[in-house]
Amino acid sequence: MTTTKKLLAIIMSLVMVFGMFTFSIYAEDAVTEGYYEQGEYSLHYTVVPAEGEFKGRIMFLHGFLYSGTTWNGMAEIMSAEGYDCYLLDLPNFGYSTREINVTDLIDREDLVVNFMETIAPTEEWILAGHSMGGGVSMNIACENDLEALMLFCPSEIYMQGNSAMGDMVKSPFVSKLLDVIFKLVLSSDFIVKMAVYITTGDMDYAKNYDASLLADPLMVEGTGASMLFGSANAKNTDLEALAQLDTPTLLVWADGDTVINGTMTSNISTALSDAEMHTVEGSHIVIETHPEALAQLSLEFLSK
Repeated sequence: MTTTKKLLAIIMSLVMVFGMFTFSIYAEDAVTEGYYEQGEYSLHYTVVPAEGEFKGRIMFLHGFLYSGTTWNGMAEIMSAEGYDCYLLDLPNFGYSTREINVTDLIDREDLVVNFMETIAPTEEWILAGHSMGGGVSMNIACENDLEALMLFCPSEIYMQGNSAMGDMVKSPFVSKLLDVIFKLVLSSDFIVKMAVYITTGDMDYAKNYDASLLADPLMVEGTGASMLFGSANAKNTDLEALAQLDTPTLLVWADGDTVINGTMTSNISTALSDAEMHTVEGSHIVIETHPEALAQLSLEFLSK
């Protein structure tokens, strides 16, 4: 009897330990981070997994200066509604590769598509883009089948490749100079929060803003030079191709957006005349300031 009790105690102890171990694994894996590797590129991403019944997967692409963290608020809501949310740092931003260190360039659109296809075919993806990320998303949608496209204050891309500027920003002197300038400016929470206030017009939001979310990735070595280099060599928006798009599309503008100009708004709205279009209250970074409102629009759109 004593032997039996001891055996049962050992078994119960093992079950408890295993249960604690299993719980810790699931707690850790609730939100995961990783890197997608292709060629010389290493793209940082975060996954916020779906809760409950799985409804789909969303790839979120951020705007200029920002990183995947700009989608944190929306991802939290969308994941709770059954969507796997992938928050990707595009090249030259967040904690992804800086292109001044790359010899064999790959278009960011191709990198995103290849990353998605390592997980599922593109037609099983919902692609969401903000600002610059909206421009990248539109380029991807023009050449790939998607389940749906969601655009929030998207930016038309019309940069011209400039090899002279590319050579200049890739020089060690210019790169180091830009690093010094970035660190001087971004090391001040006050300056970062003032920039957020200027963009949003919301003093309370700016005061409570976590400056490190924006500043820390921008202080990664080579960021300034890489942003200029990447912008000069970006793939431009093809408005004619965009006008032929038959992917279900949600297009959202903000009434207080001072970043996207009227011409750009008109060009995109005209090309995407069949899209479900909304104008909401907020600034250019409305995805951060009003995630609940945008998530609600997104859920209603995706349920149709």
